[in-house]
Amino acid sequence: MKIVRLVFLIHFLKLLAAADESHPNWYLLDHDGCGESVSDKIIGGNVATLGQFPWMAQLGYTRKLFSSSTPRYKCGGSLINPLYVLTAAHCVSGLKGERMVRIRLGEHNTRTRKDCEDAVCAPPVQDFRPDKVISHEKFQQPAMRNDIALIRLDRPAKITPYVGSICMPRGQLMIQNFVGSFMEIAGWGVSKLSGVSNKMSTVLLHVRIPIIDKDKCREIVEDASMGPGQFCAGGDEGFDSCRGDSGGPVMRVEAFGDTPRYYIVGLVSFGPRDCGTDKPAIYTDVTKYRKWILDHIQA
Repeated sequence: MKIVRLVFLIHFLKLLAAADESHPNWYLLDHDGCGESVSDKIIGGNVATLGQFPWMAQLGYTRKLFSSSTPRYKCGGSLINPLYVLTAAHCVSGLKGERMVRIRLGEHNTRTRKDCEDAVCAPPVQDFRPDKVISHEKFQQPAMRNDIALIRLDRPAKITPYVGSICMPRGQLMIQNFVGSFMEIAGWGVSKLSGVSNKMSTVLLHVRIPIIDKDKCREIVEDASMGPGQFCAGGDEGFDSCRGDSGGPVMRVEAFGDTPRYYIVGLVSFGPRDCGTDKPAIYTDVTKYRKWILDHIQA
């Protein structure tokens, strides 16, 4: 009887996933050119190679009273089509004394005006203003439920080998249980903690993290009352997301057809105060919000 119920549930979830792909806004996403990396290094290492994650966005903030000052980049995001960046709601909602004023695409090393590697140089970064910010209407703090948001850019991004969109989850990614498998995260977040001085990385970093069972996660993390739109990952000491990585993507490489592509399956949401410990962090499950994303993007 249990096997029959499980087969029925899997069939039902597949029907739901397929229904989203008939959504009228499904065509607004580039399913053929998304998730492509100009780097050969798909998995491994700490420093990302130039062009490895062309969908990575940096979100820049200024104090409300000093809006003309140079933005500080404190959150990440992912380009999902030329007009929209997907990020965490806490990166754009309830900001105390700050405003998000800039979205930067095509960045790699924040210290260099031109990013080059092995005599190959990327075009200059592309900077945008937020035309519209859409946070999930049921976003809740401090539990970080529904921690997801969309930013519409003030103009379309110019797609290049170094600026491109990540793929939206589809097929088996919508129903698969990833517990025990590894995902990849990337960002410019804190790489070293030294006393009270938190130093952000100047170069894009990436790391692989294991997905952890929710029940096990609740035993390790205090107040980890996760909802259906969240999952738990990490717990390998020295390998973690951290402050500054918020809103960035949790990624998985899949090949639907002949070409392996990067798919976004989660967003960095929140974790322990001390990063890189043996305590895992909590992430937003993008597969549970695909319809919400499609409902809120426009041509």
